[in-house]
Amino acid sequence: MPFLLWQIYAFILPAFEPAERRVAFPLMLLVPFLFTAGVAFGYFVALPRAINFLQNFNDDNFDILIRAADYYRFSIILLAIIGLLFQIPVGVLAVTRLGIVSARTLAKNRGYVILGLAIVAAVATPTPDPVTMVVAMAPLVVLFELSVLLARIFERRREKAAAAEALAVDDDDVS
Repeated sequence: MPFLLWQIYAFILPAFEPAERRVAFPLMLLVPFLFTAGVAFGYFVALPRAINFLQNFNDDNFDILIRAADYYRFSIILLAIIGLLFQIPVGVLAVTRLGIVSARTLAKNRGYVILGLAIVAAVATPTPDPVTMVVAMAPLVVLFELSVLLARIFERRREKAAAAEALAVDDDDVS
């Protein structure tokens, strides 16, 4: 997977201008790290809870037998979904760096975002129990908040750079 991602990056990056490349390259480097963190979180935290719930659900009435193929399919799908959900910071940083949405707007609409994350976590986790949903939702909220904080830092830097550039232009006009 890292080799394939690098090939995709190497194919896409030459199409960007240098300014776009400075924005896109760090975000592209963040993708495999976040995906790996998501899979690790899913494997060590979410998957055991989901398996425990599914094995003990209504076990008084049924003999629960699990086939390896079903277990592996369930595990791979759950881990892939959680790995993809951990890409939230990349999306937030991309839309804020491109100027589509400001960090202030995202922070102001935090309630809607958390509601959306709850819905996504409920759909992404295949078990109907609220504990697994909250376990899957908690890191998504933390990642969203961290990405909004990082977006604010980038916006402040951009504003300072624009102010310094405007000041430099004004100094050039005076001389």
